[in-house]
Amino acid sequence: FFFFFFVLFREQVVSVVSVVVMMMSVFARQVLLGRCVGKVCSARQLSTSGSLSKVDDSLFSKTLTSAESEEEVAHDNTSTALEFESRHPNIELVDLAEVKKGLTLSNSGQCPFLSGVEARIKTDPELQAAINYDTPNSANVMKQAIDNTMNEVLRNLQDQKRYREFKYFQRRVGQHPRVVHEIADKATGEIGIKEAVTWCSNDYLNMGHHPVVLHAMSQALMEQGAGAGGTRNISGSNVIHSTLEAELASLCHLEAGLIFSSCYNANLGVMEGLAAAFVDRDVMVFSDQENHASLVQGIRNSRLPRKIFRHNDADHLEELLEQTPENTTKIVIFESVYSMSGTLAPVDRILTLCEKYGAVSIIDEVHAIGLYGETGAGVLEMINQAGRADLVTGTLGKAFGVSGGFVAGSKNLIDVIRSTSSSFIFTTSMPPVVAAGALASVRHVRKCSDERRLMQEKATFIKKRMTELHLPLMSDATHIMPLLVGEGSLCKKLSDELLERGIYIQPINYPSVPKGEELLRITAGPKHTKEQIEYLLDNLVDLFGKYGLLTSSTTKTHTAPATATA
Repeated sequence: FFFFFFVLFREQVVSVVSVVVMMMSVFARQVLLGRCVGKVCSARQLSTSGSLSKVDDSLFSKTLTSAESEEEVAHDNTSTALEFESRHPNIELVDLAEVKKGLTLSNSGQCPFLSGVEARIKTDPELQAAINYDTPNSANVMKQAIDNTMNEVLRNLQDQKRYREFKYFQRRVGQHPRVVHEIADKATGEIGIKEAVTWCSNDYLNMGHHPVVLHAMSQALMEQGAGAGGTRNISGSNVIHSTLEAELASLCHLEAGLIFSSCYNANLGVMEGLAAAFVDRDVMVFSDQENHASLVQGIRNSRLPRKIFRHNDADHLEELLEQTPENTTKIVIFESVYSMSGTLAPVDRILTLCEKYGAVSIIDEVHAIGLYGETGAGVLEMINQAGRADLVTGTLGKAFGVSGGFVAGSKNLIDVIRSTSSSFIFTTSMPPVVAAGALASVRHVRKCSDERRLMQEKATFIKKRMTELHLPLMSDATHIMPLLVGEGSLCKKLSDELLERGIYIQPINYPSVPKGEELLRITAGPKHTKEQIEYLLDNLVDLFGKYGLLTSSTTKTHTAPATATA
């Protein structure tokens, strides 16, 4: 009977068995994956035995590449995996009535759209009807309301002098710091091409045009093509990636490195990794008041509690550390060189506090890497403290003149970030052509200090002349030279008038700086000539004098240490 049954219905039986086997296989894979994730996350938890004077590397010892037996996975606690998977809630049927309940003014603070049009909703019967689906034209009304809100946002930005207008230039190899741009003739309105000298470039050493970098990128382009081919996890890991990461780790005197598409993403990734590592502990993050937006956003994304200490105020930081329970894991985040104020952090003092109170130290060397220290390893090297911080983040797009970001630290801490950071895992990896250029640039800067020396010499000379000429220099502590303007529209007007004279300096307005601290941010490069420097200073004095911005004495608030130009 069973034989004849199987013969008659063999296709149906095989199909049913195949489906059952497939479902069991998928289920088993999901359970195993969840447990493996739980194993990785739980392996990164810090010991609960008090504070640490330095990150204990053994606490991060198990990584995704560790050889874990099936028995270990099978007996692992899955609670962490369940918490990880809760990021993806189950799909539920939507009750239209419940949705309509949510579209009420009482929830406006939780919804960007309703928050932006709350006043209009209260006074507009047509919009009220659209929200309640009481009109056949609801969709068009809602779309128009959204469009109106976007227009209102843009108007507010313009009224508050916060609307950003890009100036478009074309760089030419071998011509730095000269660039060309289009400009309209005021009398005729005709568009013409004009040359300007850039005084605000972050390609501090002009490595973006260096023959060594261009040759390396050209060779990599011809050998490997334009793109990376995928994420680092899926076909996008390249030999040159690991070579560049090893070079950056060596530069920072740390064990390992990890490259990102930008330092913004690197800073996000650091906080994602630490949040995963310390998930079962009480944590407090201490952040400098002037930290970059990427650090601020990374802290927000981590959802870890935080305390803000006054800019470069080590005494205030210690006060906050003292107030925090001893068994709380502490993370201190700061920059070495601050990009807008041009100030230099008391790095040694902050690191001493981190060691005293058992805090993880994270230093952002974006505006120092390549520029300070004997081999360009940053402020840490300049003050003979290279390798002392737990984590160092930096960029490949400023002093090194290419693109991308990185983080360096201990092997296991870097592996935690590699294994848990969404900003690393879910993005296309750095193209080999970019990595090749960055690698060539890092190697050149490490062994050759000519560009670094010239840039620092010219910045030092300009700062001295600015002080003598009573220009409102806010700080002479670093190579960044901020001139205080103090009002958004005037700051833009100064920038526009300078550009008409062939000088390009981008205005820095709120929210990049607080209101009342709008400024012109000036940087010098190794290729700026004596004539260009004198022309810049003459025009700054002329325009700042025209608008009453010259001072009776320098307004600088921070002075460079004797070794700042090392």
